[in-house]
Amino acid sequence: MYNSHIGKSSCKSTLWKNLQGTPVQPGSVECGYFEMRFMRDMIHDLGLEFEKKFDKKKEPVKYEQEHIDDVRLDWVEFVNKQLQNNK
Repeated sequence: MYNSHIGKSSCKSTLWKNLQGTPVQPGSVECGYFEMRFMRDMIHDLGLEFEKKFDKKKEPVKYEQEHIDDVRLDWVEFVNKQLQNNK
């Protein structure tokens, strides 16, 4: 998909990599926010360096409560904006 996006034609199949250094969810109730934070980090990584960031050879990335709270605030702002637009 990336090659197609940049206009490069390729017949190669997709190479999936398991990144062993990805953050581990600390509990059992924050999974949705945790995954949204992980996706947010990947999307905001314009240099596509997340593979290096989450490499298992390095110390695993840890999300602190403030990281999860950032996602919660983004979600609240989004929902509030949608509610305001529907009035």
